[in-house]
Amino acid sequence: MIGKKTYYLLLLLLVTFFWGLTFPMIKYSLSYLSPDLFLLFRFAVSAIFLFPLVYFRGAKLLRGKVLRYGFIAGLLLFLGYYFQTVGLFYTTPAKSGIITGLYVVLLPIVSLSYLKTKVSGIDIASSVTAFTGIVIMSLGSLGTASVQLGDILTVFCAVAYAYQVAYVSKHSSEVDSVSFTFVQIIVVTLFSAILLPLPFFGALRITVTWFVVFTVVFTAVFAGIFAFYISNRALIYVEPTAAGVIFVGEPVFAAISSVIFTGEKIGLYILTGGTLMVLAMLATTLKRYLDERESKTHGER
Repeated sequence: MIGKKTYYLLLLLLVTFFWGLTFPMIKYSLSYLSPDLFLLFRFAVSAIFLFPLVYFRGAKLLRGKVLRYGFIAGLLLFLGYYFQTVGLFYTTPAKSGIITGLYVVLLPIVSLSYLKTKVSGIDIASSVTAFTGIVIMSLGSLGTASVQLGDILTVFCAVAYAYQVAYVSKHSSEVDSVSFTFVQIIVVTLFSAILLPLPFFGALRITVTWFVVFTVVFTAVFAGIFAFYISNRALIYVEPTAAGVIFVGEPVFAAISSVIFTGEKIGLYILTGGTLMVLAMLATTLKRYLDERESKTHGER
């Protein structure tokens, strides 16, 4: 039997796969649906699917700390998704995935300054390795193109994600995970609706196709409800820096998905950088697994 830390690290790896898969899906869907409308539909569907579970668990859980912490975490989540989705409208899926991965580099800094937590040598080495992988991937994916608006917006996304992960890590153990997730989804939905009238993208585009509907549902359920719940739950047992190294798999999966679904070419830079990222993920996962085995061995003596 694997321990809880290892179990949730593996689930976080599955979450990153779902997130990476959504980059080319969303990019294609944005040809038919405005970024702000996509966000609104995506999180509204998430809220609808999650509401019955929250209702049967007890609406009384939606008060106090859940509302306070959920609002702030939801606002950070909204900023991350908003900048990411709008940025994706102006850039390619692979570039968006790579730049989003920069939040992994910010997590140790945020953890030290905000959470006041120590960072282990393995976590630092893994983060540096992961960052090196991102830099190498960027040399191949970003070096031949000028910096675009979408790239800059995605950097803002990375900053918001780093703080969101740290904030959730600090408060997720104090509240019910399902209710906490639900409040965050509602907050993102509300802010998406509030910004809808702003003329950032001209006239609203909405053309319903089977793929657009599939993308909205997939991102709402698998990359939304499931991913948020696992992230909120996992950060009770997994340090944010360790989680961040696992999350760095997102640009790897985004790049692979982009090749398969959009025909983007992956050269030596992306292949080399992606390999380093996978090694960083394996290192931090293996460390947690060995730590758990050692802890159990000492406990049995």
